Amino acid sequence: MAVITETKPKISAAEMERRRRALRQADAHNRIEGQFPSPQGTAIFEAFIRGDIERDQILPRLHALYLQS
Repeated sequence: MAVITETKPKISAAEMERRRRALRQADAHNRIEGQFPSPQGTAIFEAFIRGDIERDQILPRLHALYLQS
């Protein structure tokens, strides 16, 4: 028999929504400037929205992604 376990969110639903709104607004500004996120960059921001990483971890991950070439 399979055991079902629930995982508790790392942050509140309200905080997730606040982060989602902030990133949606930043994305809109970037699109106006002609900048579009890559799927890998989007995944980093989605990890932040979910609470898997914190704000101070975003930039190092983006640098590793885009500056490794």
